[in-house]
Amino acid sequence: MCTSLTLTAADGTHLLARTMDFPNVDPWQPTILEVGTNWQPIFGESHATQYRIVGSARHLNGHYLFGDGLNSAGLACAELYFPNRTHYFDEPQAEKTNLTPQDLILWVLSQHSTIAEVAADLPNVALVGKIWYAENKVYPFHWLLADKTGATAVLEPTTLSLKLISDPLNVLTNTPELADHLQRVNQFLSTDNVHVKDAAKRWLDEHRPLPEGPIPTNRFIRTTINLWGQPQPATAATAVSRASSILDQVIIPRQTGKQPANHNFTHYIGIIDMTHLQYLQLPTDATPKSKINL
Repeated sequence: MCTSLTLTAADGTHLLARTMDFPNVDPWQPTILEVGTNWQPIFGESHATQYRIVGSARHLNGHYLFGDGLNSAGLACAELYFPNRTHYFDEPQAEKTNLTPQDLILWVLSQHSTIAEVAADLPNVALVGKIWYAENKVYPFHWLLADKTGATAVLEPTTLSLKLISDPLNVLTNTPELADHLQRVNQFLSTDNVHVKDAAKRWLDEHRPLPEGPIPTNRFIRTTINLWGQPQPATAATAVSRASSILDQVIIPRQTGKQPANHNFTHYIGIIDMTHLQYLQLPTDATPKSKINL
C-alpha cells in the first residue's frame, strides 16, 4: 500500500520519496553495499555491484531484499505493490538475465547510472515468477525510478516484454496501472496532465476536501494535488520537508497489540536525494531516523 513521488527544488535538488507500507514486522534496515559486493539472484551467476548502494533492506537468510535505494551515480529505485496486474515468465529464459521481482532493485542499482541506461538494458531481462530465497510467495511489483538529471520513469510488468514508461505527474501508488491513475486524476480535477498544476493549486486555494483512506486511487489523487498545488520548494531542505509533509498524510498506522495477519502499515518514510547522494529513513515507530551520505 505504498505511496511515492519525485520532487525537484528550485536549486536543482532532485528527490524520490516513498512510504513503505507492508504487513511484515521484521525491520527494514538502512543498509550500505560497497563497490564490488557480490549478490546472487536465484538464477544464473552472481553479480558484483559497480556502484555504492544505500537503501532500506530486509536481511533474510544471508541475502538482501531492498525495498528502495540509491547508488553513487545518483540513480534511485523503489518497489511498490502491484497486485493482479503483473505478468512474469514461468521459467528462466535462454540468453536473458533472469531475475525474480525481489532481485530487480539490486540489478538496477548495481549496474546502471541513469534511467536511460536501465531502459537500454531492459530488453535483456526476464522477470520470472519464482519464489525468492526467504519468501513464501511471488510478489507483484512495479517500480518508480529517478536519477540525478531529474528524469522519472515507471516500470510496470503488465506484459512479458519490459519497458519504462513516463510518469508526467511524478506520483506512483499501487494497482491500477499508471495510465488509469492519470485518467482518474484528470477526471477528479476536470483537467488534463498539462494543466494539473493550475487545477491542483485552485483546489488547495479553495480548501476543497481531498480524497481520504488507504485506497490506492485516493492516495494517488491526494498526493498529486499536494505535490503540484503548492509552490516549488526553494532548497534541498525545504524539498525534504515538503516530501515528508505530503507523505505524512497517507501514512497507514500500525495497530496496537498483536498485528492482524496481512495488515499493511507504514514502516518508514524514505527520502532519497539523488543530487547530494543522501538517503534519509524516517521510521514511524520509536526507531531513530537514519541519514546516510554516499
